[in-house]
Amino acid sequence: MRASALTALSALALSLSCSSGPAPQVASDPGPPLKVSPPDAKPVISVIAPSDPQLADMLKSLRVELSEEHNVTISLLRSEDSSPDQVARIVARDRPQAVVLVNNSTVLLYRDWARSVPSPPVSLILMASFAEELQRTVPNSVAISYEIPAVTAMVGLRTLGLDAHRVGVVYRQGFADHIARQEALMQVEKLTFVKQELSNKPRVQDLRAALVNLQREKVDALWLPNDNGLLSPRFLTNVWLPYVDRLGAPVVVAVRSLVNEHAEFGTFAAIPDTQALAVQAADLLYELSDADWKLRSSGVRLPISVKRLVDVRLARRFGLNSSQFGQVDFLIGR
Repeated sequence: MRASALTALSALALSLSCSSGPAPQVASDPGPPLKVSPPDAKPVISVIAPSDPQLADMLKSLRVELSEEHNVTISLLRSEDSSPDQVARIVARDRPQAVVLVNNSTVLLYRDWARSVPSPPVSLILMASFAEELQRTVPNSVAISYEIPAVTAMVGLRTLGLDAHRVGVVYRQGFADHIARQEALMQVEKLTFVKQELSNKPRVQDLRAALVNLQREKVDALWLPNDNGLLSPRFLTNVWLPYVDRLGAPVVVAVRSLVNEHAEFGTFAAIPDTQALAVQAADLLYELSDADWKLRSSGVRLPISVKRLVDVRLARRFGLNSSQFGQVDFLIGR
C-alpha cells in the first residue's frame, strides 16, 4: 500500500461526518451572549449542529421544508468553544418547541444540559452514529438512524453479482446489541455474520488478530460499522489497510469518504440520502407539531432513501458485474 494512500485515508478518518467517540473537549467559558432572535408568531424549531460545510445543503433543505409554518434557527457550534452552557443559552434565546440535534458531539452536549433540567423540549437526533443506543440516553427525544442496515447494504452488493452469504464483522463489545439487531435482519436474506468481538479499548494486535481470523474463515465480504473507535488513523494505517488487502473480499462501509479513489479500502457503501433525510426529519417535526409537541412514541426510525457508491477498480478486482453499475448512484475511480 502506497504511503500516499495511507495518508489520504487516515486524513479522511479524521473528517468523518458522524463521530461515535466521546464528546469533544470544551471550553469552560460559554462565550459572548447570543443575539436574540426576532419575535415571530410561528413556533420555533432550533437546529444545533457542528460548524461543518458538509452539512450546509442538508441544513438548508431542512429550513426550506419547515419555514412555511415554523421559525427555524440554526446554531453552528465549534467543538473548541462549545459547552452545555452554550446549549442552555441557545434554548433560552429561542424558546423552541423542538430542537434538532445534528451529529454525535452536538447530541452529547445537549444531553448534558437536558439531564440538568426538569422538562427539556422534544428533540430530534439526526446524522448521529449508533442512534439506537444514543437516543435512549437523551430525555424526551426521537431519532432517525444514520446507519443503513447491514442487510440493505449487502443486498445492494448482491445486485452487483457478489454471491455473498458469510459476512465478516469486527466490532467493540459495547456495540454488541447493535450487531445483534443487524444479525436478526440479515437472516431474512439468508446472510450470516462471522463475528469478531473486541474489547471497548482494543489494541492494534487485537484488531490484527480479528482480521486474520476472518481471513481463515474465508468470508465473502466484510461489513464495517461506522465506529470511529475502530476507524482511527492509527488503526487504519497499521491494521485495516494492510490486512484488508490480505482478506481478499469486498469491504462494505457506512461512510462515503471510505470509498475513495486515493486509497483502496471500501468497495461499496450504502449511505442515507441527506436531502431525503431533511424531508423525513421535517415530516417527523410536522407530526410532532400536530401532536402539540408531545412524543407519542420515542425510538429510532430508519432512513427512507439510500445512496449507493462503488469503487469501480475494486469492484472489478472482486469480479463484480460492471453491467449492473447503472444501479449505483456514484461510481468512484472509473
